[in-house]
Parts: sequence; structure tokens; C-alpha cells
Amino acid sequence: SVPVHIPLSLLPSFQTLVSLAPSPVSFQVLAPAGPLYAPLGGSVVLPCQLSPALSARAMQVTWSRPWQGQDVHEYWPDGHEEQGPAYRGRTELLRDGIQQGRLALRIWNLTLPDEGPYLCDIRSNATRRSGTVTLHLTRSGSDPVLHIGLSQDKRMSVTCLSEGWYPAPEVFWRNGDGQNLTLSEKKKFTMNQGLYDICSSVVLTENSAPTLVCAIRPGAPGPEKVLAIRLSEDFFPRAASWKVGLSLFLSVCMCLLFLLASRLWRARSPQRTAGAGGKSERSAWGSAGRKPHRRRCSLPQS
Repeated sequence: SVPVHIPLSLLPSFQTLVSLAPSPVSFQVLAPAGPLYAPLGGSVVLPCQLSPALSARAMQVTWSRPWQGQDVHEYWPDGHEEQGPAYRGRTELLRDGIQQGRLALRIWNLTLPDEGPYLCDIRSNATRRSGTVTLHLTRSGSDPVLHIGLSQDKRMSVTCLSEGWYPAPEVFWRNGDGQNLTLSEKKKFTMNQGLYDICSSVVLTENSAPTLVCAIRPGAPGPEKVLAIRLSEDFFPRAASWKVGLSLFLSVCMCLLFLLASRLWRARSPQRTAGAGGKSERSAWGSAGRKPHRRRCSLPQS
């Protein structure tokens, strides 16, 4: 190798240039380990943090969805920003934390295509780091409605209906004490503009709980929606045990009385027939043995 000789007169200037050359910055990008949840039609803030907390004002920040081939939002060191075509007018890089290395992105008017992973990519000279944030969308459906009717096999059934859920919810049938019931259930999901409508039916029996509760649990974190119905005895009349015993006792008594009356009537029928026959014979004999009374006529004397 050929040695390089630097004149002593130029050595101070060379040392100054070396000291002014930018040195690589070492940092990491921190992103949430789990998914974020946001309501359909609402807004969300996707966090992205440098570690250590360096100023990112002179860095290039790019939010994108490379798996879908979409650019979301980009920030350049000169302060220029640009939004992706599908997110135009719907994104904002929160600059109030950029000095502390916070590069969060706000998205509003969320739609179903916005669901999925987002990449936060940071470049500083020769250093490039990135982190991934996953977004899940949710929507709570309508309050449940209960209908009572006949099933296809002509049995009494209760149907629970609710519309407009995302993602698909779960349906539980419970008794009045809040315990889940194992019932013969028919469940059906239908899609309407990307949202789920639910229809769940159960068949009622005489052993069904007097209070029936339909509980719909969202497929994402959120409160359940419940509706209860109380089944009156008109649906399945249940006689008390003492009433059943009394009915049986009275039925047996009526049968015994009927049999006793029938035997008494049959026993007295021959006696009536015999008595009527003897009286007729005596009447006939008496009429035949008695001589007819003749009235005597006397002539007047002269």
C-alpha cells in the first residue's frame, strides 16, 4: 500500500472535518406487543417510540402497510409530510412528542380495510429500525330481540336476533342465575356490508328454566348485551303434586260410586218386576171369584 502523507499545515483542518462528520446513531423502535382495538368509524393512535428517547426531528419517518402495498404517512427531516392515497385527509403524525422520540400516528374515520398490521420505519443516516403495530376494529351490534314461536317441527322455541357486529360475536343462553345452559340450539351468521348478523334459536321443553337469558358477547374486548324473558305457566302448565293426587283420588271415588249405584239399581230391578206380577194376579182372581151384585126391583102394591 502507498502511504499517505498529510502536510503538517493541513492536519488541523483534516481533524476538524473528521470531527464534523455525522456518526451513526444507535437506537431501537418500541411498539406494542399486543394488538390495538378501535371502533369502526372512530379514530386510533398508533404508538411508535425510539429507545433511547432521541429527537427524531432530523430523521425520516415512514408509516406503511407493506403487506398490502400501501403507504400511509411519511415525514422528512425538512418537515415535509405526505399521506398515502387511501389515507388522504385521515392521518396525522403527532409532532408534539417528536423531540422525545415519540412518533405516534393518528388515523380517523376508520373503515374495515384499515384493519391489520402497520409498520413504523425510522431512518437516520446509515441506521434504520422499524416496529409493527397491529390494529383490530370492533363494532357492537344492536340490542338483542327475542321472538317466541313454533319451530319447524311444531315445537315451542325462542329466537334471539341482533345485527351489525364486528367481528363475529358469541351467543350464550343462560338461566335466571346466570348459569350457561346446554340447549338444543340452531345458530346462523349472515354478512351484511362486512358486519355480522346473528340468529340463535332454542327449543323449549317442560323442563326449561322459567327465566331464559340471551347473552351476546363481542368477538373483541367489550361488554355483553343481554335480554331476558320469563316463561309463564301458560306455555307449559305444571300441576302441583298435591293437585295431581287429589285429582286421582276424586276420579277413583267417582268410579266406585258409579259401580255401587249400578249394582244397587240392578239388585232392585227383579223385585219390582215380581211385585208388579203378583198384584195383577190377585186383582184378576178377586174379580173372577166375586159374584156380581144384582139389584132387586119391588113392584108397588095396589
